[in-house]
Amino acid sequence: MKLTKKELDSKLDSIVNCEVFARALKFKALHHSYSHLNCILIQSQRENVTYVLPFKKWNALGISVLKGEKGLAIIVPRFRKVEKKNGTKDDELVGFATGHVFDISQTDAPSDFLIAHLDNDFPGYQSLVELSPVQVIERPLRKGLSGYFDSKELAITISSSQSEADRALTLLHETGHYFVWKNKLELPQELEEVIVECSAFIAASKFGLDATAPSAGYIAGYISNTEDLRKASKVIDKISNSLLNTYERSETYAESNS
Repeated sequence: MKLTKKELDSKLDSIVNCEVFARALKFKALHHSYSHLNCILIQSQRENVTYVLPFKKWNALGISVLKGEKGLAIIVPRFRKVEKKNGTKDDELVGFATGHVFDISQTDAPSDFLIAHLDNDFPGYQSLVELSPVQVIERPLRKGLSGYFDSKELAITISSSQSEADRALTLLHETGHYFVWKNKLELPQELEEVIVECSAFIAASKFGLDATAPSAGYIAGYISNTEDLRKASKVIDKISNSLLNTYERSETYAESNS
């Protein structure tokens, strides 16, 4: 199956204002190397998708794709080596092609495969605090305010009255605001909240934290067309990857997944 740009736009149009966007957030937590748009594409082609890999990667794990199964189309960037003025070579994006992945349900993988490969334990709130890119302050805050990021003080303040899990969720969310600020992303305040909440949900799901996915209605209030979806998904990729790259370095987390 090859996807033309017209077919891709048609698929994206069909899921704007739909629950697929929200479902794709949790799916991306297991597949953060895939873009959010590709996660949406995969979800739109097969119901109840859980974990996907290309044909060759399944084979490398000793798992076979079942006969007759059709791959799920994704968009794959193509690069070429370009020589720079200083003599070094760098990758340059030259276009996109269609690739294919297969869900675990399309393979002969054993029933305990996901448990054995994806059993991620929460690294602990204190481990996250130690890895925070800015100072974390805990103190009582007014009712209804769980935390905030202060760009002038370069600090995240978190309500001390929350549980450890809720403090961790707040830290992920406010760190998302930090990365928006650090990358100088000019976003309307409401859209920034949507993107940060989506990004924090992806990171929380990766750590096994029980976070509530932003509702499709909440998302649809700010994302109403394909172009909005593309832009938001690109920023969600950037912020969620920054969160995971920052907080996955926890030694506790590494040991629990070794």
